[in-house]
Amino acid sequence: MELERSDRWAAIEKLIELKRRVEALEAQFGTDALAGWVPAVDVIDEGDAYRILVDVPGVKPEDLELQEDGRTVTIAGVRHELEGRFITHTRPTGYFRRSLTLPEPLVEGAAAASLKQGVLEIRIPKARGRTVPVEPTR
Repeated sequence: MELERSDRWAAIEKLIELKRRVEALEAQFGTDALAGWVPAVDVIDEGDAYRILVDVPGVKPEDLELQEDGRTVTIAGVRHELEGRFITHTRPTGYFRRSLTLPEPLVEGAAAASLKQGVLEIRIPKARGRTVPVEPTR
């Protein structure tokens, strides 16, 4: 059965409307809300730096991505589905993305991250303002 021309246009219009709704959700809630799951996070202010702890048990280091942009840190990755016949299956799997906007600017490119016992630890120094001397004009 072939769709009539008007039916095809109606289907295209519905797809365009769906795309608009998804973009509106992303704008309202951020892309985090559309991920498969969102890991728990603690952010600790250590004075000269932020320490971020992210619970990602079962996620391999090669499946993690860390991005920094201004005051925003984005952690993304994937927890792969395990093979086997499950008796109980409640741990989330799939793609995740979590963006954090911190109160102060960060030193770009200075983040350090490690993964130990399922906890991703990120340390990012704060950018401190530089004092500029003002010289009198003659």
